[in-house]
Amino acid sequence: MPTRDGPGPDHEELLLLWSARRTGVLDALTTTAGTADGVAAETELDRATAARFVRTLADYGYLRRVGEEYEPTNRALGFLATRDVRSIGATPRALDLLDSIADLGAEDGGSRDDAAGDADEPDVSSERLRHRLGAQVARPAGEVRAGVTAAVDAAPDAERVVDVYGGAGRYAAEFARRGHGATLVDSARVLDAVGPMLAGQDVETVVAERATAVPVDNADLAVLAGVVQRRSPESNRALLRSTHDALGPGGAVVVLEPLRGRSARARRVAVERLAVGRGDAYAAETVEGWLDEAGFVDRETRDVSGTDQGAVVGRRERGVD
Repeated sequence: MPTRDGPGPDHEELLLLWSARRTGVLDALTTTAGTADGVAAETELDRATAARFVRTLADYGYLRRVGEEYEPTNRALGFLATRDVRSIGATPRALDLLDSIADLGAEDGGSRDDAAGDADEPDVSSERLRHRLGAQVARPAGEVRAGVTAAVDAAPDAERVVDVYGGAGRYAAEFARRGHGATLVDSARVLDAVGPMLAGQDVETVVAERATAVPVDNADLAVLAGVVQRRSPESNRALLRSTHDALGPGGAVVVLEPLRGRSARARRVAVERLAVGRGDAYAAETVEGWLDEAGFVDRETRDVSGTDQGAVVGRRERGVD
């Protein structure tokens, strides 16, 4: 079953986990060590500090005492079962972002290799890629449903839908569940990671060989959910041109994002993207401008009911080859 983090850990808990990971405590406790002495032997910590880590992690429910040792609980599953993105949850991704912002300004770039794992980031670590996908799997189902509803409202007659660089494919799967023909476009690495999760969900997958390619034809609706925030303006312009070409005449594009100036969540996006070193929280006017440059008409921005996201909508003109 997928790990759900709910509202997520408070900042003290997140700092505890981050410190435990950076010092090697988490690795020790989830592999070989089951005592404070074992943690001290596996890390550079003294025994007293190791004992405090173990005790506090147990207080937060990540460890339980079994006899004379501690063992990880199901709450620690996201740090253990990282090969299956359904088991990861959102917390490892949050720790990656803390690593990145802590290393901001380091000469070698530090940990800032987490620019989303898109096709234009072939060197992003496999672990960080899975963490990002795991956080997408843990996204609240209500937010996904609301985004899909907003997209369908913008294109009520759409039959063929493409989820553009949709990562874990949550939106593609929801479109398929509602009876649409759904295609997920992403890099080969992403699709390999999420393939087992999408099995049996009637979602077609198409590999994008280039970071801005959308290799489908005559789609009725294209959805970009949390995608433009991960990219530079130049990349977004090219991606939206490719999206325009992937749609049939009269097809619609819907960009789902926390929008700067309209969503408080956009501030968090801006901090995350600062940490990662690519992308930003963009304003509706900026996204609409990119749609204009890509050839979309009838551009408008709507609020997504029940969420803090906006939906920026554009349409390909009818009769345009």
